[in-house]
Amino acid sequence: MVKPNIDEMLVERCPTGIPGFDKLCNGGLVRNNTYVVKGGPGAGKTIFLLQYLWTGLAYNENGLYISFESDLTDVMQDAYILGWDFGKYDQYGKCKFVRLDPSISDKELSKQILSLVSKYDVKRICIDPLSVFNMTINDPAKIRRILYDLCALLKRLKVTVLLSLETSGDGDGELGQGKDELHNIVEFLVDGVIILHSLGIGGEADRAIRIVKMRRTSHVREPVPMKITNQGIIVLS
Repeated sequence: MVKPNIDEMLVERCPTGIPGFDKLCNGGLVRNNTYVVKGGPGAGKTIFLLQYLWTGLAYNENGLYISFESDLTDVMQDAYILGWDFGKYDQYGKCKFVRLDPSISDKELSKQILSLVSKYDVKRICIDPLSVFNMTINDPAKIRRILYDLCALLKRLKVTVLLSLETSGDGDGELGQGKDELHNIVEFLVDGVIILHSLGIGGEADRAIRIVKMRRTSHVREPVPMKITNQGIIVLS
């Protein structure tokens, strides 16, 4: 675990509940900030998001999972296999699962988020995946404006947010290098960037997690081994 300075000791933390991860960033995410979790197919992005929401329930923090593409039944079934039975929490408004049409307008998206956060007193939000903007909008300037407005809205709502973004490879690379416009925009706007690496070779060396950027806190910067178990992600820090 990295050693915090005096100013960081005053920062309010939002525990992810992912074993080993919070030690990499002095006790957890900075509360009310927005983060992007990046990685290739099968890297564990959705598991990371679900594990974060499940932990929030233990802290009595209501959650919201917004999907633009996945069948929510499949997502909740995958979570159930890992021991996270979101069904009853969704039913009683403690952790809502909502699918939105990828072609939704930016105004309607903001309206929906505002309504859901207010109605269910949401403290943790996961949006999965942002890659949909590349498929539905061809204008980089419009994507930038929509994401800027979205991040500004989430900041005003005082919620701690995880966004997922799929990469073509294992998710490696420095900020702003060798990435398309969407990745560059997201990395600039968010408060933190978390990359999940998956080499696809199997074994302990197959997976790693790396915090590339995290504002207002010191953190471990090099890749750290991780694994996906039948109980979720474990960081081997």
